[in-house]
Amino acid sequence: MKPQNKRCFFAQERQHIIASPYKLIIRLIQMMLAVVIMLSLGACQSVNANAIPLQPISDDLANDTAIQLNLIAVGDNLIHGPIYRQARERTTDGSFDFRPAYQYMIPYLEQADLALINQETPLGGTQLGLSSYPMFNSPQELGDQLIELGFNMISHANNHVLDARQQGFFNTIEFWRSRSLQKPVIMAGIAADESDDQLQILEVKNLKVALLAYTYGTNGLKLPSSSSGIVKYINDDLMKQELAEAKAAADIVIVSIHWGQEYQANANTEQKRIAQLLADNGADIIIGSHPHVLQGVEMLTVNASEQNSRQVPVFYSLGNFISAQNRPDTMLGGMAKIEMSYDLLDKSISFKEIGVIPLVTDYTGSYKNITVYPLSAYTPEQAKAHGVHRSYSNFSLEYLQKIFTERIPLEFQIY
Repeated sequence: MKPQNKRCFFAQERQHIIASPYKLIIRLIQMMLAVVIMLSLGACQSVNANAIPLQPISDDLANDTAIQLNLIAVGDNLIHGPIYRQARERTTDGSFDFRPAYQYMIPYLEQADLALINQETPLGGTQLGLSSYPMFNSPQELGDQLIELGFNMISHANNHVLDARQQGFFNTIEFWRSRSLQKPVIMAGIAADESDDQLQILEVKNLKVALLAYTYGTNGLKLPSSSSGIVKYINDDLMKQELAEAKAAADIVIVSIHWGQEYQANANTEQKRIAQLLADNGADIIIGSHPHVLQGVEMLTVNASEQNSRQVPVFYSLGNFISAQNRPDTMLGGMAKIEMSYDLLDKSISFKEIGVIPLVTDYTGSYKNITVYPLSAYTPEQAKAHGVHRSYSNFSLEYLQKIFTERIPLEFQIY
């Protein structure tokens, strides 16, 4: 592979690299220069009484040497039939309008410099025929509207990426590559051929942010042996190689990974092994998907016994962003929120806020008005009227809150 945005309980700023001694040297030089300038101004005051007084040096040199970034990440954008049908019913010309389903996410996305989503279904387009579970295919209008909403990092490394067969696979790639020529958006996890298999880098605030994406499998489907297409499967050697390339070319490396077992509340041993491998080999942030339910958050330590140790946040599963599934626990998803500071001097990352905002997908008994809400804005009355009651009568706001507090550690809970 070639090189080519209410309350938080996360009380302490997490910094994963000890400040470089170069910072101290630079601070001393700045202070000495300041003293010299102040003395010079003092000497000149008798000549120029109107001289502008020197502004005091800020105690927080980070303002001059660091870049602040906000990341938002969500889980599986799982476009079942009722979701694309309601999007088509909103228009009169046969096109699709998915935006109302995501309208309550806009305030969060507007604040993000980086916004990552796992696009679970291929965008093969209407010419191939739209389809739902178990072999998905979605309209390409969805992709355009995701960009409009603010998503600029797209992962297609998931088990449904070959659902629309080879043509849907290539249509999906062609769609995102064409949009990348027009707008600041990147897509990782699949490629049309070796020449298309470029490291995906998004430039934000003069920083280069790389996105790598991998999946455990594709539901037993494979591209024909004659196909030039590439799917990034989880493989230790591949991930090590691509992480090394990403670290050499980018300032920040984010990994989106499709792993684990569906509907399991906790990350398994293999997920944890892979997470540590990714962290040890250069991943700065790890975002997990596939289980369709929330799993925990953890800070992994790299080089724990050394002075240059660092910490890497891993979100094992953010669950569904939106879906028309009928299990009650799949109605609760999460939005990862990370506020970080990139130090231009020692090239380290400091995490100022890390957490999960709980989300809930709501729909009626006939799978109508499918909409994703922040849990903080969801009401007991909405929960009582939720269509999932057809399969689980005890679904309630309290049920959703209980799952969230059980699975996400207190220090990572954001409401």
